[in-house]
Amino acid sequence: MPAAALRRHRTVVLVVLDGLGYQYLAARGSGGFLHRRLRARLTSGFPTTTSSSVATFATGVAADRHGITGWFTHLPELGVVSTILMARPRVGGPPFSRSGVDFTGLVLAGPLYDRLRATSIVITQRSIAYGDFSAANSGSATVRTYSTLGGFIDRIVSAVRSGRGDTFISAYWPGFDHLCHHRGIGHALVTRHFRELDRAMAGLASRLAATGAVLLVTADHGLVDTPRDRLIDLADHPPLAACLTLPLCGEPRLAYCYVRPDMLQQFKRYVRDRLGQCCDLRTRAQLVRQGYYGAGQADPRFAGRIGDFILVMKPGWCIKDFLPNEARFFLKANHGGVTADEMYVPLVVVTP
Repeated sequence: MPAAALRRHRTVVLVVLDGLGYQYLAARGSGGFLHRRLRARLTSGFPTTTSSSVATFATGVAADRHGITGWFTHLPELGVVSTILMARPRVGGPPFSRSGVDFTGLVLAGPLYDRLRATSIVITQRSIAYGDFSAANSGSATVRTYSTLGGFIDRIVSAVRSGRGDTFISAYWPGFDHLCHHRGIGHALVTRHFRELDRAMAGLASRLAATGAVLLVTADHGLVDTPRDRLIDLADHPPLAACLTLPLCGEPRLAYCYVRPDMLQQFKRYVRDRLGQCCDLRTRAQLVRQGYYGAGQADPRFAGRIGDFILVMKPGWCIKDFLPNEARFFLKANHGGVTADEMYVPLVVVTP
C-alpha cells in the first residue's frame, strides 16, 4: 500500500493479529469481514516468527538491521544464548536489565516511534507490556494495556478518540497464535477464536467509522501443523550434537547451527545423509546474499546472531534440543520456516 494513500488520514491504526496467515484467512475466512476487506498478500519478515517481525514493526527495518533473529538468539556481546522475547538467558535467571545490561543496546535499531512526527500509542497485552523487550521497542510511544479481547478493542477506540493531531496506533493481539501452537491449526477452538476476531474487527471498524481513522490489519506470520512424528530431537543424534559449539538457536523450523571449525565436513555430511528428507542445509552467507534477512546494509553485529549454518525445515518438520534444566515440550503448530502458510500474511484495509 503506497504511503501516499495514508497521508489524508490524521490517524492510522495498525492491528497485528499474531499468527493469522494469509493462507489461513483465504481458505477459512470466506464471507467474513476480514476476507471481504482483504486488500493484498504481503510477505512476513524473516524468520517468520514473532520476535523478529514485532521488532520489524517497531523499528521499521528488517532483521539484518535490528538483529532479532529468532526465539533463541545468540548474543555474542554477552556470550550467551538468549530467550530474546523474555530478555534473559535461555538457561534461565532474571532479565538482563537486572544484571545491569541495557537491553535497548541489544536491539540494534531504535524504535520507529522515536522518529515519527505523529503521536504514537502502543497497545499490548498487560502481561508483556513492561518487560525489557517491549520497553526497548516502544521507545517514546505511550503504552496502553488490556487483558481481554473486549478490552483490546476498547483500548484502540479510546486511543483514536483521544488523539490530538496526527496519531499512529500500533495494537498487538497474541491469542490466535497461542491457540494454534497448543491445539493445532484445525482445532475447533482455533476456528471459534478466528470467528471471534473477525467479529471483533468488524465491530472495531464500525466504531471507528466516524473518526476518520484508517484501519490496517495484518499479521507477523502464519503457522503450519507440526506432527510429533516429524520432530527431530537432537538428543537422538549425538554425532550431530558433537559438531556444535552452542545449543540450537533460532526456531524449531529454522535452526541456527554454530559449528566447530574442525568438524565442518562431518556436520555437513551428517545433515545430508541423515536429515536430508527433513531439511535443507544453507550457509549464513547464502541466506544473507539472497536477501532473506533484508536488502539493506546489515548491522556489523548481525552475522553473529544467525549461526554458521541454517537448517531450513521442510513442511511439517521441526528440530529441537533441550538444556538440562528445560522441560520437554512439543507444540502442535509452529512457524519460522519458508512455506507459503508461514511466509504470507494478509493486509486488510478499512477506510472511513
